[in-house]
Amino acid sequence: MQHTRQTRITANLVGMMIFVQVILGGGSFVLGWDVIYHLVWGTLTFIVLIAATVLARRDFGVDSTLFKVGLAAIVDFVIQGILGLFSFASGVAIVVHLTNAFLLAVIVTYLISFADSADKASTPLTSQTQTTPPGNLRGQATGP
Repeated sequence: MQHTRQTRITANLVGMMIFVQVILGGGSFVLGWDVIYHLVWGTLTFIVLIAATVLARRDFGVDSTLFKVGLAAIVDFVIQGILGLFSFASGVAIVVHLTNAFLLAVIVTYLISFADSADKASTPLTSQTQTTPPGNLRGQATGP
């Protein structure tokens, strides 16, 4: 269960990091912030996304939805990075980059959702049910 908790926390961290990434990107475009913050944070976010996907594979296997969504997010993140590089020279590329950022946010939201669902599903049933020792059941007569 500890492993699934790490996977869930890492997937949620990716979601928060993507949110910050969007703020930094928008700030660099609209407010004139230095784009290096957006690039460095994006690199760190990508590393955490890879870690979340590796954890998903370790905990749930290659056939799990969580792992597949993680792979889809990695592919889209790479596309997003390429679009970002084209954005330096083209206003159209900026619009496509921003639109794809929305798609990436949706994919990462699914990643978080699947991680949370997987963590809840992995909770053992024994920790959810209370057992009563024999002889102490309610309504059972005790004694001769």
